[in-house]
Amino acid sequence: MRTTTEQGSLAGDYAAFIRRLSRSAAGGDRAPATIEGWERRLRGVREGLTRSFGRTPERPAPLEPEILGTIQRDGYAIERLTFQSRPGVRVTANLYRPEPARERAPAVLSVHGHWPWARVDPHVQPRCIGLARLGYVVLCVDAFGAGERAVEPGPGTYHGALLGASLWPVGTPLIGLQVYDNRRAVDYLISRPEVDPSRLAVTGASGGGNQTFYAGATDDRFAAVIPVCGIGTYDAYLRSACCVCEVNVDGAAYATAGDILALVAPRALLVISATRDAFQFSVGEAAKSIAYARERYRILGHPDKIRHVAIESGHDYNRPMREAMYGWVEKWLRGRGDGSPIAEPPITVEDVEALRCYPKGTTRPKAIVTIPEFARRAGQERLAALPKPPDHRQRWEADAGRMRAQLRDGILGGFPQKTPLEPRLRVGTDGVDVTITTERGIRARGRARFSPGTRPGTAIVLSAEAAAPAKPGAAAASASTLDKLRSQGRDAGVSTLELTHPRGTGPWLDGVGPVAGVPDHDPAEWGLWVNRPLLGQWVWDLVRWLDFLDEARRNPLKAGSQPARPNRPFVLIGLGAMSLPALLTAALDPRVAAVGCSDCLVSFVGRQGKPWSRLPMGLIVPNILDVGDLGHLAALVAPRRLVITGGVEPEGHAATADRLADAFAFTRSIYRLLGSAASLEIGGAADVGSLLPGA
Repeated sequence: MRTTTEQGSLAGDYAAFIRRLSRSAAGGDRAPATIEGWERRLRGVREGLTRSFGRTPERPAPLEPEILGTIQRDGYAIERLTFQSRPGVRVTANLYRPEPARERAPAVLSVHGHWPWARVDPHVQPRCIGLARLGYVVLCVDAFGAGERAVEPGPGTYHGALLGASLWPVGTPLIGLQVYDNRRAVDYLISRPEVDPSRLAVTGASGGGNQTFYAGATDDRFAAVIPVCGIGTYDAYLRSACCVCEVNVDGAAYATAGDILALVAPRALLVISATRDAFQFSVGEAAKSIAYARERYRILGHPDKIRHVAIESGHDYNRPMREAMYGWVEKWLRGRGDGSPIAEPPITVEDVEALRCYPKGTTRPKAIVTIPEFARRAGQERLAALPKPPDHRQRWEADAGRMRAQLRDGILGGFPQKTPLEPRLRVGTDGVDVTITTERGIRARGRARFSPGTRPGTAIVLSAEAAAPAKPGAAAASASTLDKLRSQGRDAGVSTLELTHPRGTGPWLDGVGPVAGVPDHDPAEWGLWVNRPLLGQWVWDLVRWLDFLDEARRNPLKAGSQPARPNRPFVLIGLGAMSLPALLTAALDPRVAAVGCSDCLVSFVGRQGKPWSRLPMGLIVPNILDVGDLGHLAALVAPRRLVITGGVEPEGHAATADRLADAFAFTRSIYRLLGSAASLEIGGAADVGSLLPGA
């Protein structure tokens, strides 16, 4: 194997790597030139959105609206109400209606963004009151997991980070839940006798602008769509942080933001931007997407129905923005004016407590379902739908083949074409620093200690020093375990390869701050945008390290004065959060003879309906429960040796011995089926010696 000496630090730019996988980088940001071309293009986008938004009920549940009270004001009234969006799941809302009602009125769905009080926030109320005073019926709803649908209702509730990510494994991402809730909100609006169902609009700012973006694209009942401070480009999302509710899984690989806007055509579209907004919502980024969508409006003969307005402002939905919106809905829902701004009528906002469906001190009914509880219920349904342990070997072999293919090609995003490893070595006082190219633009680093001993075997130890610890003290415990494994390797006379900084952790995070205490928040989200989950990237890098060891076995490396030849068998040891990528690599690559997991995640389904905590976001993968839970995935290692020393619940605390046994009961059944029960150890010690032949 040819090598070079490396003098620099870790090479590659993760964000640049991700952007190269986007639709725009592949040339998908050029607008089609014909109506037929647009139809072909948008057909694929619609299909992609259906996949990205996840599972929906087979049939709409009855709305069963319940009006909890009414506030009478001069010229309008405000109702406190709930309605059912999914079976057993209710939406908290306010309906603003003109009084007295003289005829069926146009209506607007108002979706809030990340304002502290959600739908009742003083930043959200004015547009609802202003529209009602202008003669519109307005429905303002709490987004899933926010406002009165939050774990703890109150100011500053947040449904992102690990909380929202806990929905990915069950196939119901937060963005999909919001899209479906907003569709049901329209169902409710048009059921009202005072609403004209042919004259509907939707608007919102920030995260509400994002909801407006997708609601307008997927629900053609809206005659006018007005996203505010929420439109940019998908590529801009791959350079910045966004809430989990804005992550459109695989979206940047099959679409551009311009495609989503183009789906609104030929209906009326007004995009309002702020001149001092964040990069991903900036005037310049929004202009790129609008210029793309404008071509479809032009081809369809409606160039006047798309407009971009920039307001001198920061991130907001302020009075000039609202007045621009009023003029747009007046033109396209009532046929009045030319779409220019109109003056806002006098507005007095309400005390937030007056608008709540369940004021402070009252108890919410169980149908106000929080994100953790919804994830728990949906997870239990997914687990119940999984196949039971097979009763003969041939059936398991067929099941295992299907599971591996689905895991590799679907859940983990597929493996890229292999590129030359281009290993670079630098001899140090405590081993050999090695970097390899795992795929174009990504160089991974490890430290090898090649033993002159004769005992066969090479232990690969994977940890993530900068990842969020799975439980208090876990970081120190992992460091202690790593020191112990080093000593065991030397004592056993075996070679070791330490991988302490998987991509998306450690030095990969330079300049990328944590979000809600999650260090790998942004790298994990970026990977999902292009259908390369970070977990899949970690597994792929491990596969490439196995390739490196195989090549070094055939062609010894020159490390110092002696050639270095790693020996088979290869064993994997994953510490803490990195137990899962070690386990999945062993499941997919038969070159791994044994695997040890220390403090492994035990399930993708919480048991208590509480928020998840202290996990790297990169471990959480959409739809993985379609293949199986941890016990099913671990069974794919059989009949090779597998040692799991302890477990961690998704809520962040240590799993009990009984829970550990229950979580891996399926694994044990497969080992017994294959006559290799002695090769599985739950609760033992995953030391180097015990994983090598002859232990």
